[in-house]
Amino acid sequence: MDDVRQKNWISITAYVVTCLFVLSLLFFWAETYFPSQSNGLIPTQGDRISRWLFKYPRWQDRQEAVNDKTASQNELFLQLDRKQSAGKSELIYRGLVGRSEFRIDVVIPELDPYVSYPYRFKIAEAEKSFRLANRNYRLVYANKGALQLKQLKPQ
Repeated sequence: MDDVRQKNWISITAYVVTCLFVLSLLFFWAETYFPSQSNGLIPTQGDRISRWLFKYPRWQDRQEAVNDKTASQNELFLQLDRKQSAGKSELIYRGLVGRSEFRIDVVIPELDPYVSYPYRFKIAEAEKSFRLANRNYRLVYANKGALQLKQLKPQ
C-alpha cells in the first residue's frame, strides 16, 4: 500500500512541475514574440482600486511641498499650445522657430480674452533675461514640446 501512495505522490508532483514548466515556457514565448504595444507611450496611472485602497499622505502637510510650492511660484512651465496663467495674463507656448528662436502668445483677458499677442525671442538673449507681460523672465530651457521660464525679481 505504501508503494502505491509513493507512486501517486511522485506522479502528482511530476504533473504539477510539468504544468508550471509549460506555463512559464508559454509566458516566456509570449513576452518574447508578442511584446507590449504601449512601450511607455501611455502614462501609467494606478488603477482605481489601488488608489482607493492606498491613500497617499496629503501633500499640503509635508514641508517639501511647501518648498516646492514657493519654488514653483518663481518658475513657469509651458507646454506646447496650452494656456498657462502668469499673473493677470495667460501665456501660450507656440514652439521653436528654427534652433535660435521660440514663440509665445500672450492673452490678456481684461482687454480681450479672444485676442493673442505673438512674441518671438532669441534663445541666446532669453537665457539672460527678457520682459513679457509686465514681468521679467529668464529662459531655463526650451525644446519643441515645452519651455521652462524662471521669473526674475524686478530691479
